[in-house]
Amino acid sequence: MFKNRRVRTFAIAMVLSGVASIIGLALYLTPLQDLTYLNRVADYVFINDAATFLTGATDKQSVNYLEKVGLKTRNLQDINDDLKIITIDEVSLLPPPQGLGQFPFPRAVYSRLLHNLKKAGAKVVAFDVNFLEPSHDNGDKIFAEGMRAMPPILPFNVSTTSLGILGKVPIDPNLDPYTSAQGYTTVDNPGGILMGQPLTIDVPEYHGQTPDGKALVIPKQHYLSLVSAAIHLYTHKNISTTNPRWAKFGTEPVPLDGSGRFLMVPFTEIVRQDISQRVGSEKSSIPFAEKMTFADAYYNRGNILKDFAKGKLVVIGPTAQGLGDFIETPTGRYAGVYANLRMMDQLMAGLYIYPVPKWLDILLIITLPFLLGFFVTQFNATRGILFCLLGIVLYSLIAVALYATRLTWLDMTHVAGAMLLATLFVAIYRTITEGADKKMIKNMFGAHVSPEVVAEMLKGDDPKHALALQGKRVKATIFYSDIRGFTSMSENMTPEEIYGQLNEYFEEMCAIIFKYGGYVDKFIGDCVMAVFSAPNQKPDDAKRAVLAAIEQQAKIVEMGAAWAKEGRQIFTVGMGCNTGEVVMGNLGSSTRLNYTVIGDNVNTAARLYNVAKGGETIISESTWEEVKDFVEVEELEPVTVKGKVKPLRIFNVIGMKKEPGVAAVSVDVLGAESTAT
Repeated sequence: MFKNRRVRTFAIAMVLSGVASIIGLALYLTPLQDLTYLNRVADYVFINDAATFLTGATDKQSVNYLEKVGLKTRNLQDINDDLKIITIDEVSLLPPPQGLGQFPFPRAVYSRLLHNLKKAGAKVVAFDVNFLEPSHDNGDKIFAEGMRAMPPILPFNVSTTSLGILGKVPIDPNLDPYTSAQGYTTVDNPGGILMGQPLTIDVPEYHGQTPDGKALVIPKQHYLSLVSAAIHLYTHKNISTTNPRWAKFGTEPVPLDGSGRFLMVPFTEIVRQDISQRVGSEKSSIPFAEKMTFADAYYNRGNILKDFAKGKLVVIGPTAQGLGDFIETPTGRYAGVYANLRMMDQLMAGLYIYPVPKWLDILLIITLPFLLGFFVTQFNATRGILFCLLGIVLYSLIAVALYATRLTWLDMTHVAGAMLLATLFVAIYRTITEGADKKMIKNMFGAHVSPEVVAEMLKGDDPKHALALQGKRVKATIFYSDIRGFTSMSENMTPEEIYGQLNEYFEEMCAIIFKYGGYVDKFIGDCVMAVFSAPNQKPDDAKRAVLAAIEQQAKIVEMGAAWAKEGRQIFTVGMGCNTGEVVMGNLGSSTRLNYTVIGDNVNTAARLYNVAKGGETIISESTWEEVKDFVEVEELEPVTVKGKVKPLRIFNVIGMKKEPGVAAVSVDVLGAESTAT
């Protein structure tokens, strides 16, 4: 079907590009909990890591490479003066009076903290600490007193019931009446990586049966996350989910990830060892919110809490390593309370990640691999691969730059991955097929032309096409040479001597033909047939052929002198050249082909070498017309050859023309003239 090789290559390249697109699309659409390091979770991690690196957010002294090239990036670590955190950290777990001792603390401790925060003027207090079970030490009553003074937001968990319905795991009923609000903290971290969480969860009304067959009706439920509950109380703005791609914060639209999840902008925690504490303890800080240890807030030495908490949203949560409340983020493993704090900061600061529409990601995953697959077919393999790799890098940089400057999330790993696969697939296919073509060229021409000419052939994007193996009409000079008296000479030699001397002779003759860019077509017994030049013609082919003949005759004389000293047989050679139009290409059967030339001008050349005596080089008039300016010749009597009615003018080559003070001219294999005095 695809007789044209380029069309066939293009068609297969498009099929391979389609396979690459399908792989990229399949990974892009893979559920988040599966193949975590290959699906959208991986892209979220990778683009955040790349943006963090290029903007230098990992270290205060790091270089912001994007701003170096004139791109203004968003500062994702600006301090939020309205948001504070009180941490249950390593220091707070030290024995009194420095800390408060072993965790969990008595609930009376939290009551005192709430009284302190009330006196300090905190506006909203949110706990990221679960109080799901009643206290057995009368602590609930004391805690409730503190909650009456400063009603906090308390967290609860959500879980799937035995009937498959999402339900609320309520907080301690002794504390429930005294909360200002409640919000869920449990979230699904696909693959163990926290991407964000829904701002709200709406559970529709359920009608069904209990396991024992009784009718069951569960009313519609609307849950706020701890983040949403805290921000709602602090700003008095309602938060609702409109659809899987958008929520509303007051009247402001808030982008979601397409599955109802509010995406967290990752942050970098700054950690430094505190040598004043016990081994293993540390002090850490987050760049977007000021923090205070639980112990300092509890004891409130020097009344420091007032300046810290007045009019602020204060979040309380564990950060100590031993408490194990940690989550994985693209930029590291951090305390879970930091994630809630970060999402509160985002809503307060309007810092949102904007995923592009899903259809745009899919369109890029499908189209760009096809585009690169096309480009790989338009250049040689190396250049095509380099061009495509540059395209992949450019696309990746655009995706990272969009994220770093505008927080626009354009899929990077699946698009770039599909582009890379398309490039590799097509490049491998071309390497295999063109490798087979080049092997064929080497097998066909390696023993017939010089290595330089073979290398020149293989430079092409399509060697077979460049050679026009199906046959083409070209102008060429055909060369024949034949040993005179070889039959009678061989009667006095053993077969081993004949083959040894012929191989020595052919070795030298072929080297000279190769030197001048000729193609050794075949050996016919002791006869050599060569073409100047095959497979690629040059304007001075006739000149090359005659120069090669002159040098061969000189070499034969030199070799004869050496053979005579060794007592070996010597011989002379007659040569003939003719220039004209021939048909050049593959000739033979489907099982055996030979690259050769055919036509009347080939036959004429064969007649001329038969006319030549030993040591003579006979050229036709057509060849003489092209070399007469630099070759000394002797015109001989015209000859009539088989198939020709009119006698042919023929010339015996004497040698190169020489003038006083003028250098003799020789030609190298690539056609560049050089002079030798």
